[in-house]
Amino acid sequence: MKRTVMLILMIFNATMLFAEGNLSIGLGWPYVSVKGNLSPRFATEARYAAAEGIKVYAGRLYWNFSRSENIKLFTGLEGGWIEFDTFDIHGAGYEGSLFVGGEYFVAKNLSFMMDFCPTVIALKSDDVSVDGIEWTMNLAIHYYLF
Repeated sequence: MKRTVMLILMIFNATMLFAEGNLSIGLGWPYVSVKGNLSPRFATEARYAAAEGIKVYAGRLYWNFSRSENIKLFTGLEGGWIEFDTFDIHGAGYEGSLFVGGEYFVAKNLSFMMDFCPTVIALKSDDVSVDGIEWTMNLAIHYYLF
């Protein structure tokens, strides 16, 4: 189910990106992403993150509320699915967040992005269920293809 949702999100994202003509590939810590503008004010992003025994499939919706020549300020929503298989524990869960941040363009097609967000994380294995809020910071480099 989660892979199907992620595939649909990526296809939707790619379709809308080509219509606007602004597609980027992002490398973050520890994720890769495809991001693009639906309009000058809105953008979407599909992300895949992985670490030792943990995989996260997430989608984001951005609202660009301010832009100057080199800086773009944004806020938005993120939602994702988490799978984990570490040590003797395996299970799944979800995450969601509200974020605020900025993107600094060092060149026309290259930018550094950073955002902060309180993230709700809920995980469940066979025996244990855990949830809570964690503060996260995302850092990434985006290369705009066109």
